[in-house]
Amino acid sequence: MIKIKRLRYGAFVGAAMLVCQPVVADSLQPLSEDEMGAVTGQKGILVSLDYYYNSDQANGGAPLTTNGCSTPNGTTSLENMNCRFAVQLENRETEWLVFKNGYASAAVKRLSLDGSYLNESRGSGAAYTGWFSASKFSDDSGCLLGAGNCTAGYVSSLAALRTHYPETGGSYTPGTHSVTGYDDVLFGMYFEGVAVEPNSAPGLQDGWNSARPGGDVNGSFLGLKIADNNGYQAHIAIGGDFYLYGF
Repeated sequence: MIKIKRLRYGAFVGAAMLVCQPVVADSLQPLSEDEMGAVTGQKGILVSLDYYYNSDQANGGAPLTTNGCSTPNGTTSLENMNCRFAVQLENRETEWLVFKNGYASAAVKRLSLDGSYLNESRGSGAAYTGWFSASKFSDDSGCLLGAGNCTAGYVSSLAALRTHYPETGGSYTPGTHSVTGYDDVLFGMYFEGVAVEPNSAPGLQDGWNSARPGGDVNGSFLGLKIADNNGYQAHIAIGGDFYLYGF
């Protein structure tokens, strides 16, 4: 069971999927100004994510059979605390958004993060210059990037955070259900029910708990499932670059 106290912007995406292991050195020393000035670049970061919530990684994201989710029945299964995810939104402290009797999994391999300039991107050549629109970088007061900077040349010189995934490709043969190469991202999610559950009394934060006085007041208004016809996870092929700039 997972509960999150508050999300300020009220946007539910999912549980955290990245856990960082701290690296501790025997002695960390600050860099001098000369040493800092001599730094010209750093290597990028390669990220692989594996997250399995109430699901079995060895069995393709299937729900756990031991202390896992109940067989869906629309009543008592919605009260199972082993497979519950709850979120409380900012300024809605009297209730919780509760996802009931569910499991999820996600896996992403070889996603790289590094620094770059926009003029190093694939679409920075002359053939793409005509796509540039200065209005995207302007408002009623003028150029948001500074006077005279809303030009293709200036924007292309900006530094950016580059996210890259190798294009491995994929193929599907209609009529045979033969699929190959769609393993860049694996994602599966199932929840039998979703409801907004109130706390049992003022000052008590127990709306996420099916064992509270009154139990599941609102049952469920929604169920959801993301999977593949051949298993518990959708198989996705991705590839290309994403640039974040302007920070």
